[in-house]
Amino acid sequence: QVCEIIESPLFLKLNPMTKHTDLPVSVFESVIDIINGEATMLFAELPYTLATEEAERIGVDHVARMTATGGGENSTVAEHLIAQHSAIKMLHSRVRLILEYVRAAEAGEVPFNHEILREACALCHCLPVLSTDKFKTDFYDQCNDVGLMAYLGTITKTCNTMNQFVNKFNVLYDRQGIGRRMRGLFF
Repeated sequence: QVCEIIESPLFLKLNPMTKHTDLPVSVFESVIDIINGEATMLFAELPYTLATEEAERIGVDHVARMTATGGGENSTVAEHLIAQHSAIKMLHSRVRLILEYVRAAEAGEVPFNHEILREACALCHCLPVLSTDKFKTDFYDQCNDVGLMAYLGTITKTCNTMNQFVNKFNVLYDRQGIGRRMRGLFF
């Protein structure tokens, strides 16, 4: 039925019981081959590689550490990001200090120091331009990736909770069914 819609469908096989560290997924491509004079559809395994970006790895690592510890403790990646945030905050305060100096020099409140102004100009030329279309596209892609990873983590956690609920419901339903059958024997 799928071959009517897609010429060469893919088959994705997930093995949740695997014990090794590789991703437990196999990808197969449908191939039509002639065996004994008849056209037969076979599945040939395809090699694959995963290409991830830093935002995805951070999100997955954070979710994995949260589920492994059962709490909201910070992962090593989150601690690294906190350290980077502190460094960026310090850089921001230094840039603000340079900006205040330039404004004060323009207003005539402090004398011009050409060496400091040249270094400030060189620093400005080293910074990337944040208003280009490429930056905006990359930034929105990164934001979407982070949001998607957070959404997938939430869906995974919800599926786990739903699975536990279904298991408990099945245990309870089976107990009630046995009780009804036993009462039927005695009446």
